[in-house]
Amino acid sequence: MTLQNDPSRHAEGAVDFGFDEVFFSRTDKRGVILAGNDVFRRVSGYGWGDLLGAPHKIIRHPDTPRAVFRILWDALGNGHPMGGYVKNRARNGDHYWVFGVILPMEGGYLSVRLKPSSPLFDKVRALYADLCTRERVEGLDPEASARMLWHAVTEAGFTSYTTFMASALGQELAARDIRMRRPVDPRTQRLIDLNVALEQVTQEQRKLLRSFESLQSIPNNMRLVASRLEPSGGPVSAISENYRASSLVISERLRSFVTGRDNLCDRVSRQAARALFLLGADRVLGEMISRFRHAEPVAGIDWAAEGAGLERLRASGREDSRVALKSAVDHAEELTRSSSEIRRLMLGLDTIRVMGRVECGRLRANGGGLAATIDQLDLFHAEIKTRLETILRLSEEIGSAMSRFASTEFGAVAKR
Repeated sequence: MTLQNDPSRHAEGAVDFGFDEVFFSRTDKRGVILAGNDVFRRVSGYGWGDLLGAPHKIIRHPDTPRAVFRILWDALGNGHPMGGYVKNRARNGDHYWVFGVILPMEGGYLSVRLKPSSPLFDKVRALYADLCTRERVEGLDPEASARMLWHAVTEAGFTSYTTFMASALGQELAARDIRMRRPVDPRTQRLIDLNVALEQVTQEQRKLLRSFESLQSIPNNMRLVASRLEPSGGPVSAISENYRASSLVISERLRSFVTGRDNLCDRVSRQAARALFLLGADRVLGEMISRFRHAEPVAGIDWAAEGAGLERLRASGREDSRVALKSAVDHAEELTRSSSEIRRLMLGLDTIRVMGRVECGRLRANGGGLAATIDQLDLFHAEIKTRLETILRLSEEIGSAMSRFASTEFGAVAKR
């Protein structure tokens, strides 16, 4: 049974399939099709004789940028699950859009597809159209196109393509529930909320670093003021030097978990996004398995072995998500400790700032330039404290939420 109330399904040249339909295909490591279900066959328009043993690119549509496949294959080649919006082409030339959940498995890969409908999907289609045009007109190779896609994702506020896909999967599952008139799934909503919080804390960390970078010019201004006030400006020089040294320590500490390869913020985000994507994929795979059990076997496919493989993949995915979630919780706790340490270091920086304000009062009429510099410090310190409090709150909330999620999710698994 398929849903018939979506007007977009009847757009010219679009293949008709419903939100309640889930379809899969399995390939070897080269991308050769080894199995699938009848929905896959029907939507593609091919017979099983054409599909089995054929390269998966038989259904590739030129309106999907090569960048998408480069990112997908890079992730899968490294053993990581990945998702993607893909426009496919049926045998008769019609098209159909899917959100694919692609998982590495023994001997190859599994792709489970849903019909996308979230607001994000509309934005992605516009982005794809632009990328495809540039690939054709500018002759972009897949590597250059992938960089442009990655740049678009980061400009949208995501720290990695995995976090983008984890968010996209959560949004598509929620939108699909609405289309199918299902109640809100609390698990999916938690996935969406955690993704939002993860991106917010990472953005706050980067803004905090920029604020500290801006502070580096202020000690120089203080030294210039001191040089004009000599010999009475001697204490100002000492204060500016102490402030510069202390702020550099904090900046370096910040850089260690905000910038550079494999920094702490990225580790938290990456592990959490991996866990969240796998948990979303588990919901999709669970529905696929449920439908698979009631589907008619396909000639030429060992149906029993295929079902057993799906069950094994789901079990291994749940274990992978448990491990990733545990790692993300550990990293989030480390992030909280690091933020607390920076807040402690800020107290020392505040003491130096107060000393500067006292010295400004001592100089009175001669301290006008110093007063303006201290005013700048006041503004920066207020902003930094606000960001630190936000980061601490979010880090603690994320760590606690993921711990509760892991306890609830995997406690329930043990009872199944």
